[in-house]
Amino acid sequence: MLQYFIFSGVFLFFEHVFHILGTWKFYKKLGIKSWKIFIPIYNIFILLKIYKKSIWWIFLLLVPLTSIMLIFILWMDLIFSFLEKTKKNIILFFLSAGLYIFYINFFKKIQLLKIENINVNAKKKEDNIGILLAVIFSFITHTYIVQPFVIPTSSMEKTLLVGDFILVSKIHYGLRMPMSPISIPFTHNNIIGNIKSYISIFQWPYFRFPSIQTVQRNDIIVFNFPKDYHHKIIDRKDHYIKRCVGLPGDLISIKNGILFVNHKKEKFFSEKQQAYFIKTENIPLNIEYLKNKMDIEDIEYIGEKNDEFFYQIMLNEKKADQIKNLFENIVFIKKYILPIHFKEHSIFSNYFDWNRDFFGPLHTPKKGEFIKLNSKNIHVYNDIFTYEKVNKFDIFYKKYYKVKNNYYFMMGDNRHNSSDSRYWGFVPEDHIVGKPIFIWMSIDWNRESPLNMFHWKFRWDRIMKTINGKHSYLSLFFLFSFVYLIYFLFKNEKSSTQ
Repeated sequence: MLQYFIFSGVFLFFEHVFHILGTWKFYKKLGIKSWKIFIPIYNIFILLKIYKKSIWWIFLLLVPLTSIMLIFILWMDLIFSFLEKTKKNIILFFLSAGLYIFYINFFKKIQLLKIENINVNAKKKEDNIGILLAVIFSFITHTYIVQPFVIPTSSMEKTLLVGDFILVSKIHYGLRMPMSPISIPFTHNNIIGNIKSYISIFQWPYFRFPSIQTVQRNDIIVFNFPKDYHHKIIDRKDHYIKRCVGLPGDLISIKNGILFVNHKKEKFFSEKQQAYFIKTENIPLNIEYLKNKMDIEDIEYIGEKNDEFFYQIMLNEKKADQIKNLFENIVFIKKYILPIHFKEHSIFSNYFDWNRDFFGPLHTPKKGEFIKLNSKNIHVYNDIFTYEKVNKFDIFYKKYYKVKNNYYFMMGDNRHNSSDSRYWGFVPEDHIVGKPIFIWMSIDWNRESPLNMFHWKFRWDRIMKTINGKHSYLSLFFLFSFVYLIYFLFKNEKSSTQ
């Protein structure tokens, strides 16, 4: 939580500085005092008042894409308060994506035009209620519509990278109403350390509105971690993000590291990563090259013996082939699959001799179905009885149990570096938070010291992209710009003929 607020604050700070650098001369010419120019949000609020736009426009600042649009609109108003709306100025503004304002601000002498919708000398107090409304609207958006998250771990690489900032829709799978009504706004479960940000003695019952779409197999989902024992209220448990590979009623099994759902092999997707065991001779791998040029982060050096060097690296198949063809001193590179008889003690339901690569078969419980209980599966479904608040002593005397809720089986795309349902079991439907929509910002930082801004690198190819990387929301910005260009050209042409 702390990391997200730090990075979000840095992003908003850069956006604020960028706005000031491009508009300070305009503010001065409008008679705005210097100290007001530097106050975030308030400086936007002043422009909205000057141009007689509704204070509700301030809400556009709350989402990265719409905040850019709002600033774009205000820049346009500023420019054409000092320059004539000629075709040349309009085209230059749009072709430069608004950056034309910097040229005007620093290199051109500007003079305020007499425009009816500007009243600089009006002696009305700025109404600070606008800022308060912005905060309220932001809280409502954050709680009921869309919530920002940052990816802190590599469990979903290469689909989602450490440093990806995502927006998650809370309404796609049905809005889950808050269960802890008394809490500090914009916080999740803890403020600092173990100090909780909410009062747990007040708890609302679980309620979810109808969904826009149902959970589909292979959807990426944000959910509350079921085994977070530090927080009893569901919506205050830690957030996890994984891929839903098993729907209610599905049969899950893993054989030799390959996932099977209902006896069918999972569909291939190129971003899936696994552990590869690599051996080189005479010369070690160039770790710096792998990290800086091939964007490979999870590299573990195992050791050296007789001029042979051993590594374990998390790779997808494409990266594995690239490494194999790139380094001539590689003796072998192969997937690191655990033996079938090797038992991982941390695996879900350690009653069985399962591990990450040989798992199941395991049935995913479905609402309304009857499970026949026996000495083996009663250990598997023990958590279900806890989630559904069933007296476990009564269960031992029953042959069947009717499931009250739907459950899901989650796995990370970084299959050998993910704490998922293979280790802690099913996700109840009431733990589901929402569906990731797109990546609005992506920063590649030093994972050992992420707050060191001098090592930050923006991943420009991921900003404003959908999760699957197939579509970019930047196109909406350019579409918006084009519509505005046509509108102003038409308006200017019409006014010149009158």
